[in-house]
Amino acid sequence: MSSGSKKITPLFNDYLYEAIRGIAVEQGFTANLFSVDFDEESCIECDGFVSFVFKAIINGDDRELVLWCKVPPSDDPRSLALFQREVHFYREILPTFYRFQTEKGVSEATGEGFYSAPKCYLAHCSTDKDEPEAVIVLEYDESYERWDWDKLEPINVDHAKLLMRQLGRLHAVSFAMKEQNPQIFEQFKLKDVLVEGNDLVTLMRESFDRALVTMRTRFAADQEKIQRIKDTVFQVLTACADPTKSEPYCVVSHGDCWINNFIYGHDQNNVATSVILSDWQSSRYATPLLDLGYFFFLCTGAQFRQDHFDQLLQHYHNAVKDLLDRLGGDTTRQFPFTGLLQLVKPYRKLLLDGC
Repeated sequence: MSSGSKKITPLFNDYLYEAIRGIAVEQGFTANLFSVDFDEESCIECDGFVSFVFKAIINGDDRELVLWCKVPPSDDPRSLALFQREVHFYREILPTFYRFQTEKGVSEATGEGFYSAPKCYLAHCSTDKDEPEAVIVLEYDESYERWDWDKLEPINVDHAKLLMRQLGRLHAVSFAMKEQNPQIFEQFKLKDVLVEGNDLVTLMRESFDRALVTMRTRFAADQEKIQRIKDTVFQVLTACADPTKSEPYCVVSHGDCWINNFIYGHDQNNVATSVILSDWQSSRYATPLLDLGYFFFLCTGAQFRQDHFDQLLQHYHNAVKDLLDRLGGDTTRQFPFTGLLQLVKPYRKLLLDGC
């Protein structure tokens, strides 16, 4: 859609068009001398249909700026609630985390802190009008790409270590702020969006039943084991996700920590060098084990966990310690390694064996 054309689908509406024009001016494009186009062919439905994602291209002043736009479905209240949570993360939580680190002398340039989220140009969601005005606009960087990994294949150690480091840093900021800026941090103790709407158990049961149908042919020999898991999984997950059972070790979590939400950077030899965590719609105040367990259970195989689980836990905790101590905290008191092991202990067999 160019600067003079009409909207071509409900996704590319007048609000979105004017929002991108505003970003163009903020980024130094000469007013009225640039064009805005939306790439329909790039439009995808994110897993779970929480949002649609597509490119916006700004051209002018002999340069081009490509952006990722995310908009929610207009007819799904559950998806809209998740989208609002992601907007809140980009507008409130992430900038506060960044400012706190910078005030402590840990800037993005030092390479020490948590800055591994996409650059956000705009995050807005208003439902006051008949047609919601909602968009998240993120940086598009060609040096990063979504890791095109077969979801049925386990992750490898090098990629897992990069993720452990960033999860450790993300959680370290929470530990530091919770003690040093408790009034501000109190605002970030948010519940699961779906728990607040009483949709979580229903969603989990629907997903589990669909998974059972899919697995009946491929994993016919494991049906008894799968049924045992179904009989207990809801009680286990509910207990694990309850922050009151994990204090004083709860943090602001990513909440949806699996392969599709990692964007890896690679060098010329295709060696993974960095990772960005995207899709923050499930971010909440929870045990660190939520992110760790989600990752290990969904992104690794049983043999991988047997071989690398303890090593990666230590790698994660080392990252917590390095940044928390750098931010003026005290890891030995606020989140010792024994504290992490205490969180893991009730779920260790489930994580290692899958049952």
